[in-house]
Amino acid sequence: TRRLLVLAMLIAQGRWEDAVLERYRAIVRALEERTILDPRPGRTADEAAREGGLALPALAADLWSASTTFDAVAYGGRPASSTDDRFLRALDHAVAAASPQRVATRTA
Repeated sequence: TRRLLVLAMLIAQGRWEDAVLERYRAIVRALEERTILDPRPGRTADEAAREGGLALPALAADLWSASTTFDAVAYGGRPASSTDDRFLRALDHAVAAASPQRVATRTA
């Protein structure tokens, strides 16, 4: 897909910051496409991690870590590395393979 081509290009060019940001955004899009998250413009990385972690509790800590990395790179000016990309790539695969836990809702 186009997303994978863009990521491969960014990685080949050593553009780790761009690759990390794009991969995190792709994880959130995948959560939305699978209806784990409702599509919502303006959702923060932290909100996506918190909401995604409720449906995928086994991945909650990794989603939170990924959102922290996203924020640090996007807004804090922290350099990203190939290690960050590997972590997010593994999380992307884990999210794709995970089955969401249905959260019980109360009715009045």
